[in-house]
Amino acid sequence: MQGNRRQFIQVAATGAAALSCPSLLARSRSPERFAADPGKLLIVFAAAGGASIVDSFLPVVASSDNASIRSYKPEQIESVEGSAFRTVKKVNYALGVPVGNDYEMKDFLKRHGSDMAVLPFTCSSVNHLIAAQRSLNGNGANKGRTLMEAVAAQYGADKLLPNINMSFGGYALDGTDSGLPALAKAEQIADALLFPLALHREQVIADRTNHELLEAARVVRGQLEELQPRAKAMQSLSPVREFLTFRQKVPQIEAAQLLEALSLLDLARFNEMGQLRDERNTLLTKLREVFPKFLTDPLEAQGAMAFLLLRYGVSCSVTIGLDNLVRFENLGSGRIMSNLPLGFDWSHNSHQGAQNTMWRRVLSVMDRLIQLLKTEDHLGIPEHGKMWNRSLMYVATEFGRDRSKVGGSGHDLNNAAVMVSPLLKGNKVYGGVNPNTGYTYGCDLSTGEPQSGRQLSEGDVHHVMLQALGITANGAPNASGIVRKV
Repeated sequence: MQGNRRQFIQVAATGAAALSCPSLLARSRSPERFAADPGKLLIVFAAAGGASIVDSFLPVVASSDNASIRSYKPEQIESVEGSAFRTVKKVNYALGVPVGNDYEMKDFLKRHGSDMAVLPFTCSSVNHLIAAQRSLNGNGANKGRTLMEAVAAQYGADKLLPNINMSFGGYALDGTDSGLPALAKAEQIADALLFPLALHREQVIADRTNHELLEAARVVRGQLEELQPRAKAMQSLSPVREFLTFRQKVPQIEAAQLLEALSLLDLARFNEMGQLRDERNTLLTKLREVFPKFLTDPLEAQGAMAFLLLRYGVSCSVTIGLDNLVRFENLGSGRIMSNLPLGFDWSHNSHQGAQNTMWRRVLSVMDRLIQLLKTEDHLGIPEHGKMWNRSLMYVATEFGRDRSKVGGSGHDLNNAAVMVSPLLKGNKVYGGVNPNTGYTYGCDLSTGEPQSGRQLSEGDVHHVMLQALGITANGAPNASGIVRKV
């Protein structure tokens, strides 16, 4: 374990309740400690199914020259004053019931367009699993590490759970770097609401009168593991070794009161929270206002959990993402379908309507999460500045869509990455889209100037984000045309 993590648990174990969460611990430190950079924050939004850039921020206007491709009439497109982007208006369609929420994509541009960068590129696979994985590891650009692993390795030494992943499929796969520090591997979370209940062995038990018996059982378990030859032999296996390593960290997690700090549920029965209670309740009230459907909408629950993990300094990288389940909710006096089966890939049946629905769903949660990050001090410490000032949000998706009007809307290698961060030179498309074909082209990374014949790769996108996050990687191109100097 890292020294600072040991120091943290030693303070917590002494019973100093006010120091039982990283943010509270940091607040108690002397002012000169504030000069140290506490690191960067990464939020990956897994837009599963293939989110098409020409159906969101780079729509193609219909003309006589592009009659054979899918495009939008001028009245279907909205512009925002001062923005380098444009958006598609809400597309109304129904699958038995109306589909989609009331969020408008233009509102995202109004609030966050100045921090948004769109980087056109061509990926290397149209297989969902492989393409999703490559969107995160840049097709092996940084020793096979995912972007999340790289951030956790760089900034996660003092975090209890530096890399949390709440997505699935290719977005939940580990990278391939055998030299990755164990602390940087992702903790996979299946349910944001129930996850905190796994962060304490006893507090979720109604009758906790057998504490001594439980402790004795753990001691016996350790003794048996030492005596069993097969158990000792299995400890050399990587999965078992990782499990045992994490098990050793459990007392630290319990002492940090993460169950209380992270739970979105009512924890009124816990009376051991000390000074954490007021801060937690204030944040929880705010989260319930920002994400009012967190009890029924997993995406809103993930957004709220991502904020808490970053705010309390538990994690420095959090991945959230869509699921493939049909979801219904009440909107006004009626009922709507809020989440489509197969996410963005439902577009084979109603391409523009499905893409529009899912983009608005994704952007609605992103918008609210970013607004939270813009208003909260990092770790609750004003000297650290707002959380958003050190954050990067990346919309990861597998691939783009075929532009032809004939034959559906199959998978296509050509697309663009959406990144939102004050660490990037925002309000810019780094390249463009050919209005006659609907296909995008890239730019010179060192200047940011568009190059109509340039096709960037997953690796290029990966390196841009690594550089924005202050992470050095071998063979990285110069991306100074896109990354802000800090």
